[in-house]
Amino acid sequence: MRPEQWLKNGFVLAPIVFSGLIFDSDAWLRILLAAAAFCAASSATYLINDIVDREADRAHPVKRQRPIAAGTVSALQATAAAAVLFTAAVAVAVGLGGWFPLVLVGYVALVLLYSVALKRAVFLDVLVVAAGFVLRVVGGAVAIEVPVSRWLLLVTYLLALYLALGKRRAELVVLGEGAGNHRVVLGQYTLPMVDGAISVVLGATRRQPDEGPAQRPAAARLRGDLVRGRRDRHQRGTLISVVSCEL
Repeated sequence: MRPEQWLKNGFVLAPIVFSGLIFDSDAWLRILLAAAAFCAASSATYLINDIVDREADRAHPVKRQRPIAAGTVSALQATAAAAVLFTAAVAVAVGLGGWFPLVLVGYVALVLLYSVALKRAVFLDVLVVAAGFVLRVVGGAVAIEVPVSRWLLLVTYLLALYLALGKRRAELVVLGEGAGNHRVVLGQYTLPMVDGAISVVLGATRRQPDEGPAQRPAAARLRGDLVRGRRDRHQRGTLISVVSCEL
């Protein structure tokens, strides 16, 4: 179930912080229920993922300790637990109503698709992981019925993408030449490739410097010159009128 991973569902709470409803008790109740639904749903998907990856996890120095990989929990038991958790998540989602059930089911479908296929596609795997965080934010927003800022979605996506790439890099360093044996997609990644992708993501978060006059398009410079010209003529006309009155 990986309860230590529930911290990721803290992204569900982001909309209440930026919507001005932070002191609204009803909004807090709804968004906490939404976070609980995501915790149950994500735990269900983690169980399914661990069932699918149990053989590969046994080759990992840390993940071999997971209950399914270690054999302390059977695949049948894990499947039953996943079904119970998913049912509970859907029940809470239906209770919240609105678009939230659709967002939650979409999140589960995306994660399951990732577990069975997309995690083997280089770069597509981290893009899907980042999309899961965006869906958490969207879920929080629809739960309390507030519009979600496109900037919040963009920042969430870039942050999640950075974290996902950082995880891939750490796996490459820890597992070394045997990285591909643990996770198929790691055999297609290289450290320079991941470092380059991280640089691109970090570069996307930087504010571009203001353009100087020489960097602006010719049409923009021409419009600026015309405006300044009209302003100068107006100022000169005003000055002439003042001087004439004084004389």
